[in-house]
Amino acid sequence: MCEVCSAEGKNYRHLNGPKDIITTEQLYKVFRDSVATVKMCYIHSIELFMLGERRFLKEHLPFAHTLAHKAKKISATQSPFGF
Repeated sequence: MCEVCSAEGKNYRHLNGPKDIITTEQLYKVFRDSVATVKMCYIHSIELFMLGERRFLKEHLPFAHTLAHKAKKISATQSPFGF
């Protein structure tokens, strides 16, 4: 399932029609020192390509909030000493 559609409460199969393909995209400017891998539907992957990361996240604020919560969970499980 598309992570953007699920954050916004949309049905990705209804939004994409016959192209209900899920792709894995990478966001480079979201987390510090790591890459965020996100599963997106066809429409959102094209929109990400056309807008760029910053404008895409500004357009999809609920999705940006879920990424922020994901970042907090990742940072809470990692040790600050690198263990």
